[in-house]
Amino acid sequence: TTLVSKILGKQNVPASTRYALINFIAYGTPESRWLGDGERAGIVNSFQSTFGKLPTTATDWEDVLKIGAGRWPSQKATVKEASAEDLFATIYKRKPNRKNPNDDAAVTIMTYGLRPTKRNTKSEAAALKTFNNVFKKPPSSAQDWDVLRTITYSGTKR
Repeated sequence: TTLVSKILGKQNVPASTRYALINFIAYGTPESRWLGDGERAGIVNSFQSTFGKLPTTATDWEDVLKIGAGRWPSQKATVKEASAEDLFATIYKRKPNRKNPNDDAAVTIMTYGLRPTKRNTKSEAAALKTFNNVFKKPPSSAQDWDVLRTITYSGTKR
């Protein structure tokens, strides 16, 4: 429940929402069980950061699972996508070409916090150096970690 408390902060939510979060984070689903409880909490945090709300509907929870599986969610956050396009330009020194699959993946990973299905710690270490060079600080927020995953897994080049 500590992870749930971090997500909820001082929010007053219905018991059903709290119990859904506890159940998902502690036990997962068949699709998310391979992730640890901290990563499942991170997926919920990415959803909340992107959409400005906790997952409550079936569609919300489906999108949480899609984020955890590295798949595009069905809901759109156009303002967040525009912000991710600005971050893309900061990182890659050019505007994204959304018709290019790698550029589109980069913006989508940054916007929605998509998780890789297979991690590559060597690539993550290299991406961390790039992140530190671009932003002059280590990643600390959900958005920072989404950017780090983008650098690592999108396939986009400068």
